[in-house]
Amino acid sequence: MLQQKSIIMRKIFLRSVSVASTHTRFIIALVLVFLLQTGVCFLWAVDTKARATMSLQKLIELALDYNLKNKSDSKYLPPENITFLVKKYFYQIETQMEQLGNANEVRGHFQKAIEKAKENFDSGEGDVSQSDLTKLKLGLSNTLNNIIDLNHGLQIGKLNLGKLIDQELRDGNNIIFRDPTPIDFPYTSFDDFLKAKKLNLQSKKITDKVGIVPNEIHGEQSINLTEENGLLLYKAFLDVTSSRDKLLLSGKNRKITRALLISEVANYDFGIGDSQELFEALMIYTRIFSSYLDSIYTLNVAVAELEKATDSFYPKH
Repeated sequence: MLQQKSIIMRKIFLRSVSVASTHTRFIIALVLVFLLQTGVCFLWAVDTKARATMSLQKLIELALDYNLKNKSDSKYLPPENITFLVKKYFYQIETQMEQLGNANEVRGHFQKAIEKAKENFDSGEGDVSQSDLTKLKLGLSNTLNNIIDLNHGLQIGKLNLGKLIDQELRDGNNIIFRDPTPIDFPYTSFDDFLKAKKLNLQSKKITDKVGIVPNEIHGEQSINLTEENGLLLYKAFLDVTSSRDKLLLSGKNRKITRALLISEVANYDFGIGDSQELFEALMIYTRIFSSYLDSIYTLNVAVAELEKATDSFYPKH
């Protein structure tokens, strides 16, 4: 009897120990999961803080602050010049990044087309000649050359931009680069632009040595420009309007060539397309899309040039 009780008590004890052990492991597992999640969140927060994003406006502020520190030496530039240079390099980088993405897409199409052309050529299926294969390979080579040039241009642009803010810009820098977007320029005439900027064209006789004087007729803080300065500003304005018109045309061409490329790639994938037509579509698309991006860059830089010229006429505080 005592022996049976002893056996029962031992089983109850072992079962309790097993349950306690199971619960303990479960609790330990929960603690470990909590600690891991907390650690991951903490590390993510630290990494996010360490890689704070920098917008174009932030880059301009950093460049202006660094430029101000050099006010006593030859490195100092007028603030409007610094702002223009930051915008110029920023627009250059974002344009070339988009062109690089497009070049990589075209490279993929060429590589895929070459593989398929080789298969058809080796098997004798389809109407693929050695000349067709060679053209596709030359198209790929041209695209690879563009990729090399774009990567080089990006490195130079980052070096120039980094010099302005006294920082070394590498791929790890978390700068906000968007898809190239045309700057909104709402002015339809030069007179509208002058009125919005509170600038007036006056004869040289009523100007001082600098070429600008406060306008005493208007109650607002307007500025009178010499004929020479007005002409320079008008030329910069015409550069903007001309660039805007070219961009509209380039945008239409981009849509047409994009549709052409999609059609030719689809036909070739289904085996009903021609390698020569695909080659031409890829080359045309590369040229037109690159030209479209260049048009955006040209417009944005022209607007920045006009802003720089305009800001140079305002009194410095």
